[in-house]
Amino acid sequence: MIERDILHYELHRVEFKAPWMVFVHGAGGSVRTWKKQVNFFKGKFNLLLVDLRDHGDSKNVKEENPFDFQSIAQEVIDVMDSLSIKRAHFLGVSMGSIIIRHIEQNSADRVQSVILAGGVFKMSTKINTLSFLARTLTRILPFNTLYQLFALVLLPRNNHAASRKVFIREAKKLQRHEARKWLKLVKKLNTTLHDLFTKQMNAPCLVVMGAQDHVFLEPAKQYVEKYGEVFLQIIDKCGHVCNIERAAEFNQHCWEFINELERKQLKA
Repeated sequence: MIERDILHYELHRVEFKAPWMVFVHGAGGSVRTWKKQVNFFKGKFNLLLVDLRDHGDSKNVKEENPFDFQSIAQEVIDVMDSLSIKRAHFLGVSMGSIIIRHIEQNSADRVQSVILAGGVFKMSTKINTLSFLARTLTRILPFNTLYQLFALVLLPRNNHAASRKVFIREAKKLQRHEARKWLKLVKKLNTTLHDLFTKQMNAPCLVVMGAQDHVFLEPAKQYVEKYGEVFLQIIDKCGHVCNIERAAEFNQHCWEFINELERKQLKA
């Protein structure tokens, strides 16, 4: 058995019997990505926020540990195990949505529901090209410079500035060797996403997308059309990182979705 380190995490408890929400940030993010969700949901649910490997304060994971989406997903489950959290509602943004999909596929009994913010379902030609350039240029340019360019492509409008600022700020904590490792993982995304796109989620799922998400919105629509039991909410005048840019609307959609599931469970 491979020994795994426990990731850094943040807890907000309301009571022992309250449902849990587990938050998984995207590439370059951290637990701080969810500040506006914590302010809304604390006191309503028990909250667990995890810093993924190399991100935020999760800097102590052994290099010899496997590094792939399956392993990263298992590290989130390991944190839950350490806290005796049996099941939870999972909420992920951007690349965090891919990690949650792996958790849902491999540990279905731990997942009450899935909420994907700016869900990543396919890689466009534009993102594939940018990823290739980033992997090439990271040998000579600072990762922060590359990430700022990447953020500008994903979030180009003036009203996307707040979410750009948050992710650029948090990405500065990544060291060059850490950034290169994650960029290599992105190289495998086409295969990973193709595999996930062919699988229907077993847990109730809400996908929340910004209407101005010019990279990932159409693939999200295609997935929802393919699997009709997945719910889609599109927020007007909003980009990729909808949980930051239009937090009030995003939080309300999540609140209504989870509350309805909890109400049905109590009736059953």
